Amino acid sequence: MGSSLAHAVTLNFNGGAVSGCTLPASSNQYTCASLIMGSTDNVVIASGYGVTVNSDVSIDYNQGLSMSGTAALTANKNIDIGNVNPPNLKITGGSLTAKGGNFKVGAQGGTVLVADISAASVSLGGTPVKVTGNITATGNIDISSGSTLNGAISGGSISGNSKVTITGSVKASGNVSIGSSSTITGPVNGSSITTSSGVSITGDVTAVNAFSLGSGSNLNGTTKAPVVSIEAANSQVQGDITASTSLTVGSGSQVKGNLTSPTIDLKASGLLVTGDVKASSSLSIASGNGVKGNVEGGNVTLDSSNAYITGNALVDHITLGWQGRVQQTITCKAYTPSNPCSCVTNNSGWAFNEPMGPKCGPGTLAGPHHFQIEHSGNALTCAPQPVTVTACADAACSAKYTNGANVTVSPGGTATQIGSSGVATASVRQYTAGTATLSLTSVPGTTGALVCKRASDNSSSCDMNFAATGLTVIPVNHVSATQKAFDVSAVQASPNAQACVPLFKNTNKDLNLACSYGNPASGTLPVFAQGTGAFVPLAPNNSSACSTAGANVNLAFNDQGVATAIMSYADVGKLNLKATYTGSAITGDAGLSMTGNADVIVVPAAFSAPVIASPQRAGAPVTVGMRALNNAGNLAPNFGNEKTAETALPSLASLVRPTTGEIAAPAKPAVLGGVVFKNGIVTSSDMNWPEVGIITIAFNLANPNGYLDANIAVPTLPKASGLSGEVRFIPHHFITELIRSKDADQPKASDGIAIPCAAPLTCADDGEKGRYAYSGQAIGVRVTARAQGGTPTKNYDERNPSVLAPVLLDGWDAATGATAFPPSTADGSSRLTDGSKAQTTVTGVAPAKFTLGVASPMVAYRFPGKAGVPVKVAPTDVRLRASSKYPDGAIVNSISPLVQNEARLTVLSGQWMVPHGYGSELLPVRLAVQVQYWNGTKWITNLLDSISALSKSDVVLANCKKTLDCAKLAVDNRTYTVTQGALPQTNLLTLLAPGAGKAGSVDVSVGNHPYLASTVGTVVFGVFKSGPVIYLREMY
Repeated sequence: MGSSLAHAVTLNFNGGAVSGCTLPASSNQYTCASLIMGSTDNVVIASGYGVTVNSDVSIDYNQGLSMSGTAALTANKNIDIGNVNPPNLKITGGSLTAKGGNFKVGAQGGTVLVADISAASVSLGGTPVKVTGNITATGNIDISSGSTLNGAISGGSISGNSKVTITGSVKASGNVSIGSSSTITGPVNGSSITTSSGVSITGDVTAVNAFSLGSGSNLNGTTKAPVVSIEAANSQVQGDITASTSLTVGSGSQVKGNLTSPTIDLKASGLLVTGDVKASSSLSIASGNGVKGNVEGGNVTLDSSNAYITGNALVDHITLGWQGRVQQTITCKAYTPSNPCSCVTNNSGWAFNEPMGPKCGPGTLAGPHHFQIEHSGNALTCAPQPVTVTACADAACSAKYTNGANVTVSPGGTATQIGSSGVATASVRQYTAGTATLSLTSVPGTTGALVCKRASDNSSSCDMNFAATGLTVIPVNHVSATQKAFDVSAVQASPNAQACVPLFKNTNKDLNLACSYGNPASGTLPVFAQGTGAFVPLAPNNSSACSTAGANVNLAFNDQGVATAIMSYADVGKLNLKATYTGSAITGDAGLSMTGNADVIVVPAAFSAPVIASPQRAGAPVTVGMRALNNAGNLAPNFGNEKTAETALPSLASLVRPTTGEIAAPAKPAVLGGVVFKNGIVTSSDMNWPEVGIITIAFNLANPNGYLDANIAVPTLPKASGLSGEVRFIPHHFITELIRSKDADQPKASDGIAIPCAAPLTCADDGEKGRYAYSGQAIGVRVTARAQGGTPTKNYDERNPSVLAPVLLDGWDAATGATAFPPSTADGSSRLTDGSKAQTTVTGVAPAKFTLGVASPMVAYRFPGKAGVPVKVAPTDVRLRASSKYPDGAIVNSISPLVQNEARLTVLSGQWMVPHGYGSELLPVRLAVQVQYWNGTKWITNLLDSISALSKSDVVLANCKKTLDCAKLAVDNRTYTVTQGALPQTNLLTLLAPGAGKAGSVDVSVGNHPYLASTVGTVVFGVFKSGPVIYLREMY
């Protein structure tokens, strides 16, 4: 910048004069045509002063720039401080503005700036920089790898390289590109937003066109864009995703939030969505994926196998693949009462209305279907009486309406809000004695009639008896097999009937206490109650069920008319406790009769440690031995018998193996499916884990409101849980495949793939036209360890020895799979080899070959016979079988009666056919070499072969006679490739002329080929081919 000076000069912009710059009076704004600096000069701008330069500002390595506070440097063109030695940049505050061009910094490592930056374009790099301040550009902002930016970023487009950290908002009118392993804390906005792998975003993402989140990334915030793609695999998203056109979520990812888009594709496998899903056009849930929530969609497909929805499904049509499951109710939008499942194609393997099969119900309403009031049946005129109101989504109330409602229950009720739980406690009141019929008004309204459940007689009556005197029972929800106190009040109306006053004071009374079952509707164990004496069963004996007769219990009432009793129940469920007092002449209150009752929910204490055998198969249903327990550790036999059965929801507690030391980012898909309880015991399970490794599984009460919604009233109640021991998962099966042209793992060798078949050759049925290879020809074979349903198990990897076992590879007859290594001849049996010239036997796939569940070895199927000698074996159809046997005896293989899991091919015995030839020793001799195979009766040209090739080094010249010297004979040095089984006329095998006087014969063969034997052709040099013959006759 300008000419160099002999000594370093500091240009101080602090109110004094600066050469080449003007400062108007009473102003703090300098204007300079340019900054005239020597090679070691410095610019210092004090806080409160601004410098505007009407040309480029470029500061070199040995120059410096210092700014602080509110100092401002503005260039009407470019600012380039990229090459400044970092210690010479002392920018601790202010702003840097390149109005007409580019701002550049960071060519030297360790640059740190505290300033706002504004320019037409900004280049931060190519070494990591740290900027504290906002960055604004009308064009592109380019951020170098490893940079740290603390402030808002706004530009025309934004490009971040890897390991960038941004604390602040990111906004672009154009595209945003975020490099791998970057971290953004703040919202991201742009036209199209793309991230590479391992990115972390904490903030909302909004894109005008599209958003793509790279694999292994984390996003905590809402997402909105027309097209959203969460790339495979193992990304974590917390927040709702809304895509106006389409939404794709890759395998192994987990989304905790609601998904909304016309078209949603949840890719296989191990993907879990915890939230509701709305797809107006189509929803595809691939194998092994789950939605823990409700689904509303057009055409919904649950692919085979083990895809599931834990909530309800409202659909135009739904297809359930193998072991596909909707755990709650399927509702057809075109609902027909006579055929409620008319929109369901059921290929799940479970029949309609089986415990694991689909269940269908009426259409979803704009509001609740109806309300249900649960009440005791008895109330006092002097006090409000609580009742429980449930908003029901269907006629059976098998699901709750969770979109909220306002209700008022009569008589005497006040407005009550029902929230997302679908349940609320309301109250009723009547000041005069008598019977009142409960009623309800609501917003929104319902189409179904009000339903009542009266606990006093376990009926559906809405009638409630109001009395001036009575008993109030106030039990508290609690854990099974614990002793829980509850109050019984004896009260009567005060003279003004507005309040209750004690009826019994400081006295003991004998009351009859009885219990009955509400939900489940029956039971086997009694409630025990204690007053002033010992515990007594409210039943005929200690081991019988509750009875209406109950038992007499002496209670001590205090001066407030309240007595405290203790109850204990060793089972679970909703019970009704009823207290009755009948006066007598002895007690001086003959004719007095009072009753009161209330519901109480008794919840399980825990689930037993789940018993799960090892090993388990990836993706296959796991048999679970588990019980619901009371606080004493005993079975709670009514768990699972509720009207809508309660259950435990499995989840991945920990991944024990592989460790991150073995595999940096092991696959950790969610545990899928669930379990079904009956009589307190798990009776069936479709729970599965679609990976391999060693894990522990947590089981938590599925109902978010607690057992039978008990936690709505008592939020501190524990929710039952259980934790399994370590469970080892192995592959469900292997598949073997022939690698094909253009596959990602295609071998480099041109003859490394099996060749498609066509007439006249008929090959083993592989579902297409079939493929063939020659005996001894090494071809690419893919062996994949899979979960049930067909997804690869990515943890089956040589870095994870805990799940590997030796993988054997065998050949079997294709037709039946019963005969090993056909055919056998006098020379022995067929075998697998490495395809080398030595044809070394191969027995399996080395563990080191497996990466992310896939190995792609080169394998040859070799007929018995001597090396290099043509073998007359007819075309043989074989299949390749993979199998492993674990130390505990478990076997994993590729055998399947239903699905073709084993590669099939036809093996040919092939040879090079080298013909005889002759010619002048002065000219080359050309041989029409062919590739043939034995068809069972003769050698024929393989018209399908346009791959086999030989080179000069493959040709063997031997047995030279007369004046020929084999050491001096030569083959033309080129590659000879057959076309339809024969060398073309333009590229015949050429023996170069030996020269004058070199006459005789030589044996020619192809001797160095690993899998094609060779005939021997004789070539004679020194024999001339006769000319045209018009007429020939022999005379005797």
